[in-house]
Amino acid sequence: MASSVIFVGSPEKSPKSCTQKLKTLFFVPPHDVIFRIFASFVPPFSKKYQKVYVDLQGPVLALLLLTAFLNYGYSFKTTNTFCSPTETVIIYSLIMPVMSFFVCKIGRSCITLSEMTSLIGYGLYGHIFTLFVSFLIFEETSNFFFFVCLIIFGGLSTLRIALVVLGTLFLPAARLLICSLISTCNILFVIFLHFAYMHRTFVS
Repeated sequence: MASSVIFVGSPEKSPKSCTQKLKTLFFVPPHDVIFRIFASFVPPFSKKYQKVYVDLQGPVLALLLLTAFLNYGYSFKTTNTFCSPTETVIIYSLIMPVMSFFVCKIGRSCITLSEMTSLIGYGLYGHIFTLFVSFLIFEETSNFFFFVCLIIFGGLSTLRIALVVLGTLFLPAARLLICSLISTCNILFVIFLHFAYMHRTFVS
């Protein structure tokens, strides 16, 4: 697995100038972004999906969509939480990639911070689809249907993150612990978002 995962477009490994690197990170054709969003739900088992494209346009779009949707759902909630949806998403988007990056370094991973940021960022589309589909059909009143969506969308995106991270780790003893930690944090975050901001009657 370690030799099968290929990161494409990582600025740390590119000889391009700073301007060219920024252009690569933030200016991606729409059809490429759509493919990368779809690929974020597909495990890296075939050569086509073993390539992990590194950019920030897709993750930034995911942050904006997730924040906007959470604020919309939160407007229907009858109780207030200690932290707004915008603050929560910003905190997560800053802490999760950095925490995952340093944890992976313990396992002697070759992954860079930009690669981890892009990987975690595209994983947010699992959160978006989980929350959106359950809200669209049951308006987040059915916890059972939410967990079904979580298994399908959140599970697939989390599985891809775990397998990609697994493919970068060279310390066998740390693989299960690191992948489990990152996967658990990813899944728990969407569960927290559901109950804290989308579930109309849940009191935190």
